[in-house]
Amino acid sequence: MVSERTSSDTFDLGSMFRTSARMTFVIQIISVIVMVGSVVAYLIGGLLPTIDPDIQTLLLLLGIVITIVVFLAAFGVFIRFSRRIGDAVVGPGLQEVRMDTPKVKTVIYTYGILVTMMAITGLYSWYLVDKNFLAPWAASLNSLSLRIFGLALGAFVICLLIQLIIAAVGRSATKIVVEVLDMDDEDFLE
Repeated sequence: MVSERTSSDTFDLGSMFRTSARMTFVIQIISVIVMVGSVVAYLIGGLLPTIDPDIQTLLLLLGIVITIVVFLAAFGVFIRFSRRIGDAVVGPGLQEVRMDTPKVKTVIYTYGILVTMMAITGLYSWYLVDKNFLAPWAASLNSLSLRIFGLALGAFVICLLIQLIIAAVGRSATKIVVEVLDMDDEDFLE
């Protein structure tokens, strides 16, 4: 008697690729907002002490309104491109796969290791860029805003690298998994 497959026997491979890509996209949106805010803060930072306190309050309120509008626009961009990002990193027709297939486990674990190693490599590379270029640049200008800009730029670049790996590996990994499952048994795909 064949037992029915339980949810612990399957793994949603498509969701893993889509979620990874969407998380990096969200971080990129937030880092762009932080970068723009940091540059604006740096540019108007020297003017604030010379401005009347009432005008400073008005500028703060306007800054809050603009920030909320930017967050809403970013949320709209995320909604609009979220499905496209998911479709770009996962081939059609792949959702849940059976985990008792050794070749599928190998692809999933290799994907996880590759993305992790890319993240570590990106973090370390950005640490070197930050340590040798951006931190001294911000320190020479005595600016916390530029320091925050450098960190947000780092988050953006690292997420972009990870996203490129996810897109490249996601498509090829799903193709490999589909071929492996087609060779073994057609009913592994749902």
